[in-house]
Amino acid sequence: MPEQLAAMPRDIEKLTSHIESAVANGQLMESAANNIRTLLTGVSSDLYLQAVDELVAAGKWPELNDRFYQALAFGTGGLRGRTIGKTVTAAERGSSREDERPEFPCVGTNSMNFFNISRGTQGLVAYLHDWNRREKISAKPKIVVAHDPRFFSKEFCELTAKVASENGCDAFVFDGPRSVPELSFAVRFLKANAGIVITASHNPPHDNGYKVYFSDGAQVIEPHASGIIAKVNATTSETFTPLPKDRQGKVTMLGEEIDQAYMQRLETLILDPQVIREAKSLRIIYTPLHGTGSVIIKPMLKRLGFNFQVVQEQDRFDSRFPTVKSPNPENAEALTMAIDLAEKENADLVVATDPDCDRMGAAVREPDRFAARLVPDGDAIRQGRA
Repeated sequence: MPEQLAAMPRDIEKLTSHIESAVANGQLMESAANNIRTLLTGVSSDLYLQAVDELVAAGKWPELNDRFYQALAFGTGGLRGRTIGKTVTAAERGSSREDERPEFPCVGTNSMNFFNISRGTQGLVAYLHDWNRREKISAKPKIVVAHDPRFFSKEFCELTAKVASENGCDAFVFDGPRSVPELSFAVRFLKANAGIVITASHNPPHDNGYKVYFSDGAQVIEPHASGIIAKVNATTSETFTPLPKDRQGKVTMLGEEIDQAYMQRLETLILDPQVIREAKSLRIIYTPLHGTGSVIIKPMLKRLGFNFQVVQEQDRFDSRFPTVKSPNPENAEALTMAIDLAEKENADLVVATDPDCDRMGAAVREPDRFAARLVPDGDAIRQGRA
């Protein structure tokens, strides 16, 4: 969470008066005004006050309504929303240049930020403690946390681990971006109670999210979903009192040892090894679309002996996803650079994954074109270029 800032906003009573006038004039929704009041009573930094003060002073009522008309709801898919506002305040910009990521995420109860990351983690941890008590499990709950390369993903991941450990959970945190499938494996491999991935999948660059998985490595379902949702939605403040040191959990970093265990497990899941042997003559083009897929897919293809090349321009983590309109491999447009390389190299197959690598698209060579297909739904053909 951001540190206290030196500059103070305008008089809080004057700010409140402006907010009340905006509601009376129909410029600001009543729900937005209520959520602004809630936020300003449950935060730990003057950043929030300064950002709201700037937006009010500038009359940015549509922006304030977008940011505050609701509390970001925690659902079965976790949390997801904007982490960079349509209007970036000077407080959020901080020391960053105009062409850089803001120093701080978007302030708002309906935004992905430190406030909602803390709320989500407090609620999840409270549910895990309750579950362990009901199941008569005396050990501390364990969670595994991963993140993609989006804006603020690393910071949100670190905060998640901090909040979890200070509330009595052992947190296992990957040392860099990792995929949803690897997180799912790690939850089961480490016998954890839950897992979290900081990601917004293939959403636009200004978004981020918080996906929750249970001990089976799958996204939460009943009876856990309702229990977690209730705990999170009942948490209205980012602040909390950490447990005494002897009751807090530990934070453990995860790295290549989990990558290797995951790839060893993947090798045991090959349905037909003969098909793999016969396919090694195929020429494959792979693109991770600036996401986490390169961490495992490249070494896995090499491990299995495939002949492949990677789209170099898309083989680096980049929160902007600058080479595509949308980093969604369901869209044929996202495969353009990979298909261009495939045509140049006379390749047979193009494979692409989205930023958190839980979605895959492919394009196969036909006599006069590449035909893009969504995997695993082979019937969902989307035409590539002739």
